[in-house]
Amino acid sequence: MSEHLELDSATAALISQLALDDIDDLRNSGKGKGREDAPPSDTECALKAYADETQALLRFFQDLELARSMDNALELDQPVISVLSVVEEGLRDDHIYAEALQNNLALPAQSEVQRLLEDPDFHRLSENVEVDADHNASEIEANSPAITIANEAGEVRPTRAHCIICRDDVRAQTAFRGPCSHFYCHQCISNLVTACLGDESLFPLQCCRQNLPMQGVLAQLELRLRLSFSRKAVEFGTLAKDRLYCPRPTCSRFLGSTADYTDDVVCRDCRTPVCVACKQIMHPGELCGENAAVEQVKALAREQRWQTCPGCAQIIDLQQGCYHMTCRCRTEFCYICAAPWKNCTCPQWEEARLLNTAEQRVENEMGAGARAAAPQLFQQRVERRVERLRYEHDCANGHRWSRRNGRARCEECRFMLPDYLLLCRSCGIAACVRCARNRL
Repeated sequence: MSEHLELDSATAALISQLALDDIDDLRNSGKGKGREDAPPSDTECALKAYADETQALLRFFQDLELARSMDNALELDQPVISVLSVVEEGLRDDHIYAEALQNNLALPAQSEVQRLLEDPDFHRLSENVEVDADHNASEIEANSPAITIANEAGEVRPTRAHCIICRDDVRAQTAFRGPCSHFYCHQCISNLVTACLGDESLFPLQCCRQNLPMQGVLAQLELRLRLSFSRKAVEFGTLAKDRLYCPRPTCSRFLGSTADYTDDVVCRDCRTPVCVACKQIMHPGELCGENAAVEQVKALAREQRWQTCPGCAQIIDLQQGCYHMTCRCRTEFCYICAAPWKNCTCPQWEEARLLNTAEQRVENEMGAGARAAAPQLFQQRVERRVERLRYEHDCANGHRWSRRNGRARCEECRFMLPDYLLLCRSCGIAACVRCARNRL
């Protein structure tokens, strides 16, 4: 049974059926060679037990193949179902509005779905849903053989794969595959996108330091999440210093890049007029003044010696680690002088931070009690780690991850992991799965 589970369900079912055929041949070859009233021989009993077990195995894999085909059908139809559910919900809200209007009752506020149906971006995306569904269906049909096949270029394409995040078994033709050949199930790629909506450090989406193709990611998302991510990608793709937002705190809608406007603009949601020059509420007849809050932040940055990203002009504060800074806009620079990384003569570490980081990495490898249990060995390893981290701290050619069981904190996002995390065998950094795959 265990060796069959490694196979495609249709292939395993075929093997089971062939085994049943062999059993029938063995039974037929032995007919007529014994007395009719004689008890069954040991061979006949063994063949019957093997046949019953194989028949049960055949039914299992047939049911598994049916369940997977139903799951694939639902996955293919999910974008269309998503559109229809939004339209149906909008019709229901329109009906409630019409009843209130007919009965001279207080009109309900416009619902989120009604606003969505009036959004031109929604119509553009929904028109592409049917095209995407047809494309996915034709691709799956072209790769429908149960066994592993090769394409025209000779590349072997598996029919089943494991999601790199949750390790669930997925159908390779419908799962998202990154440029690093890692697969993501529908739920995990959706979770990554949802996290990215509130955390710009995850944009652009990456796996193993390679950008994930935008179109491939969008094809995996349900319609509302697809629309939200498409808009957020435009916002995150605009330099922070050029982003224009509605200055009304209750709105704060992203209005685009200041480079796209020559005149003042009106927010499409709350109708607030915005001055493009100072990014505040429009002030006819008055000169633009620097925002007082921004000036206070700049003064504090100068006082605390915080650095400014040369790519997007965001203020950066170094809490831990080396002077190699990677901003959320992906600009890499020196924290001391703001020059592009490795284009200056500044030191890469402050010695105190270097020592603290080395001690943390050694604790990751040896355990939290190693400092007290084996102080001499601990100190020797710290000294060796200091020398390695001084110039080889970021695993420029990629991290080599291994699992470490036990409760620990991710060094990148500072989230406490209750069961396990990933430990780089080269630089010793400890990270959660999301940071290991999508940040570092």
